[in-house]
Amino acid sequence: MVTRQELEQWLQEGIIAAKAGLQQQARFRLLDVVEQDQTNETAWYWLYQVFNRRDDRRVCLENLITINPGNEWARHELLNYLEPAEAAGYQQSPPPPVFAAPQTGAPRPITLKLVTAFWVGISIILLGGGIIAAGEWLIAGLRSRTFPNYITALQIFELLVAVIFVITGAIGLNVAAGLLARSTAGFYGSLLLALGLLLVGPTMSLIAHPPNYLTLVCTGGISGMIVLLTLASYPSFNHTQPENDKSSH
Repeated sequence: MVTRQELEQWLQEGIIAAKAGLQQQARFRLLDVVEQDQTNETAWYWLYQVFNRRDDRRVCLENLITINPGNEWARHELLNYLEPAEAAGYQQSPPPPVFAAPQTGAPRPITLKLVTAFWVGISIILLGGGIIAAGEWLIAGLRSRTFPNYITALQIFELLVAVIFVITGAIGLNVAAGLLARSTAGFYGSLLLALGLLLVGPTMSLIAHPPNYLTLVCTGGISGMIVLLTLASYPSFNHTQPENDKSSH
């Protein structure tokens, strides 16, 4: 459930992107707003500013008039998008348009969806595996007569691995959330985490005895692919910083 505060943040990010000339990023953010709140007059105004297609701009103006029938600016602008006969009829009896989000012509990249799905899946696996491993470690320790007075180096290593799995899984879920929100934190988090796996996975496979080359290829290949997919999805992220002051039209 999206909160009012999140909607306001998306709106401000869209406005900032629009003012910076980042039209695609502005459209994505503002469309997120109107998908959740179709009566957001400010979002429709700024969508009108960042759309190029005539039909899309007309939809924005019609929705502005539906939300605020007293918006004379929108009424005047809409006349520029109507045929002469249609404009005459509109001035006498304007039909109430149905709310509809314009078509952007630029669908959200599949690369972003793939990266997000990967981090959700791998994070659940790591988180679940770490919790199970920690539980088994605790059960095995409780069955030992020397626990907790004496813990071997191997037991410490096993616990450390379980904790790392849990922490990595939690970080991965946060990265996935950032990717869903298309924030730069999600982008850089995905990039850094993938590079970390690219370094750790093959290294652990090489130092194993005997070296596990199949695991090396799999971990290295998958991690490298996620790095490339994350970089490919770069244009879909919001690269502006929110302002403290609210903008309005």
